[in-house]
Amino acid sequence: MVLRVSCVDNNAVGLLGIQQACKDASFHWNGGFHSLDEVKPMLEADTVDVLISEVRIGKHDMLDYWQDQSHLCPATKLIVYTHNGNPTHIARAASCNAWDYVTKRQSIERLIQACRSASQSTPLADSFILVAKEYFRCVPDYDGAESESLTPRERQTLAHLAFGLSNREISSSMGISLETVKEHVQNVLRKL
Repeated sequence: MVLRVSCVDNNAVGLLGIQQACKDASFHWNGGFHSLDEVKPMLEADTVDVLISEVRIGKHDMLDYWQDQSHLCPATKLIVYTHNGNPTHIARAASCNAWDYVTKRQSIERLIQACRSASQSTPLADSFILVAKEYFRCVPDYDGAESESLTPRERQTLAHLAFGLSNREISSSMGISLETVKEHVQNVLRKL
């Protein structure tokens, strides 16, 4: 089966480069898009295996969009391909179950490797998403009397907050309800 790849990016030259790299890798290029409005019909039709996207598409946040729309295409894997290696964006991408996060400072071959890993459902060992998920799963203990009063889940919530994640993103990342996240946040604020 040939991997079906699409990309959404405001930069027309960037789209052409990604298109050529995908064709060189023998992927089926399923189209390049400049706006999120153009992407939704493709997701609903379930015609893409990998969606490559910038974090920001015009005035829209792709990670918020993905969190809201990924249910339309549960088999599609999102690869964030961006100039920005911001740890908050990586943490947010991990919370919305993006497949990988590749910076444009890395070679185009790294993006192609991420696409191939998505087709095999085997994450790359150096994936920023894996690192972020492991960090949030095994939050280190902090020194200090205040941290001793926090439960492990409260420490995990605090780590997510430190990266700037919203309650909704924390809920998705930790696999708990929004109400439970709010309770953990209140407890952390009260204790600290």
